[in-house]
Amino acid sequence: MGDREGQRKVLLKTLEVLEKAKKPGEVWHLPFTWPEEPKKTDWQPPEMSPIVKFFLEDIKKVRQREAEKI
Repeated sequence: MGDREGQRKVLLKTLEVLEKAKKPGEVWHLPFTWPEEPKKTDWQPPEMSPIVKFFLEDIKKVRQREAEKI
């Protein structure tokens, strides 16, 4: 969050892949590295998205059922 220039570069490269890929499922390894350690990233917005809010109870139920299987 807050890295407009970095996000722009990733988006432009992604669009380039969409333009130049030869077949579905093609994989390109883009030349970007995450600027922070994964454990230190802060990518979640401060407020929950409307779709997640709408399905939150369903999500909790599914996670609970999955936890009970273990």
